[in-house]
Amino acid sequence: MLQEVGYSDRKALRRTKYAVGNAGFSSAVAALEIVTILTASTLSGALYHLIVYRVIGPIGDFVGYGLIAAACFIVPFASRGKYVVENYLDGTRSFAELFAAWTYAILGMTLVAFLAYNTDTASRGWLLVFYSIGLAALAFLDDRLHQWVAGAVRSGLVAPRRLMLVGEADRLAGFMANLPNKGLGVEITNTAILPPESELGAMSAAGIREYLKEGVARGREGGVSDVVIMLDPNKDELLRRLTDGLMDLPATIHLGGWSLIERFPGLRADRIGHIKTLMLVRPPLSVFESAAKRLFDVCLALVALLLVSPILLIAALAIRLDSPGPVFFRQRRRGFNQQEFRIWKFRTMTSLDDGDHVVQAAEGDARITRVGAFLRRTNIDELPQLLNVLQGEMSLVGPRPHAIAHDRRYERTVDRYACRLNVKPGITGWAQVNGFRGPTVADEAMNDRVRHDLYYIDNWSIAFDLLILLMTVVSPRAYRNAF
Repeated sequence: MLQEVGYSDRKALRRTKYAVGNAGFSSAVAALEIVTILTASTLSGALYHLIVYRVIGPIGDFVGYGLIAAACFIVPFASRGKYVVENYLDGTRSFAELFAAWTYAILGMTLVAFLAYNTDTASRGWLLVFYSIGLAALAFLDDRLHQWVAGAVRSGLVAPRRLMLVGEADRLAGFMANLPNKGLGVEITNTAILPPESELGAMSAAGIREYLKEGVARGREGGVSDVVIMLDPNKDELLRRLTDGLMDLPATIHLGGWSLIERFPGLRADRIGHIKTLMLVRPPLSVFESAAKRLFDVCLALVALLLVSPILLIAALAIRLDSPGPVFFRQRRRGFNQQEFRIWKFRTMTSLDDGDHVVQAAEGDARITRVGAFLRRTNIDELPQLLNVLQGEMSLVGPRPHAIAHDRRYERTVDRYACRLNVKPGITGWAQVNGFRGPTVADEAMNDRVRHDLYYIDNWSIAFDLLILLMTVVSPRAYRNAF
C-alpha cells in the first residue's frame, strides 16, 4: 500500500537546519514590509520637513504614522493568505494588488490620524511624498522577493511543503506527472495507494484506519505538513472514512487531483440558506463593491464634467466649423449583461457607421476629419461618455465597449470574449493603458485585450481604478494607436 516516492526536484530541494517554514516565511516577509514602511515614513517625514521647514520634524510622529500604515497594509494581505510561499513562486501578488493595498493603507492611516485629532504633522505634501516613496519601496521589495524565493526554496533556505498523497494509483500517477512543472516548493514524502474500490468500500471505518496506520506513522516521522486525498468526490462516505483515518496526522487535509479545482481557482465553500455548496465562480462585483464603484463613478464624473466643460464646448465648436454633420456620434454598444445602449462620442469621421458592418478606423483613414484626428490623438473624443457614466450605462474604468457588429464577430472566435461584459464597460481600461487599443485586424489582437480585461475584472478595486485613470493621463502607452 505505502511507497516512498522519488521526486524530480528532490536533490535540488536540499534541506538545511536553518530552513524557514511557511509560518516563518510569512512572518519574515510581513516584518520586512513593516520595516520598509517605517523607514519610508521616517525618511520621508524627516526629508520633507528638512527641505520645507529647515528642521527634521517630530520623528516619533512619523514612526507612529508608519506603524498605522503598516497595520492597514499588512492585515488585509495576511487575512487573505497573501504571505505564503506559493504567492511569490507563481507571481500571484501583482503590482496592481500592491498598489490597491498601499492606497487603502494611506487612506486608513489618514482617517485614524483625523479621528485622533493628530494631523498637525501629516501635511498633504508629506502624505504625497510618503505615499510615493512607500509605494516605490514596497514594489522594489516585492520584486526582489519574487526573484529570491525560488532560489531560496531550491537551496533549502525556505522549507518545501511536505506532501503525502492518498488515492488510486492512476490518479497519483497523473498528479505526479503534472507536478514537476508547477511543484517548486513542494516535496512528496510518500504515497498511500488505495486498493480497488470494491475492496475499500467493504472496509469499516476501523478497518480503513488500520489500513492507513502505516502511512500515518511514516507521515508523522517525515514531518508531513499536507495530505492530499485523490478520490472521486461523489464517493462521500468513503471520503469521510478516509478523512477520519488521516486526521490522526497533525497536517492539513486536502481534496485534490480532479480537474474542477484547476478549472476554478476561486473555488471555496459557501452556503445558500442551510445548503452547503462549493462556489465555483462568484459575481465579478459584490453588492457592496458595485455600490462603491457606482459612487466613485458618479462623484468623479461630476467633477470631471465641471473641469472639462470648457474643452467640451471648444471641441463642439471646432467640429461644427470643420466639417458638415452632427457634433456627437451615437452608436449602439453593449453594456453590462449584454444590455444595449447608445454611446456618446464626439464625431471624428465623415461616416456614422452603426449597422451590421462597421469598418474600424485605421492609420491614414480618409474618413477622419482634421479636428477628428486631433480629438482621437488626445482622447478628447471620449469625454462625452461621462454622460453615459452618469446615466449608469458605463463606468469610468472597465472593458472598452465595441460596436455590436464587432461583438457578434469576436464572441464566436475569441474565448471568453462575452465575459468582458460581466461588468459595466468603461471610458478607459486596463487594456487601453497597456497599449491595446486601435483597430483589431486579427483575433490575436483581441485576445490580448480580452486577457487584460479579464485580469481587471478579477482584480478590481477602487485603487486599481485610480491607477488606471492616472495611467490614462500620463502613460504614453495609453495614447498608442490613437488614430
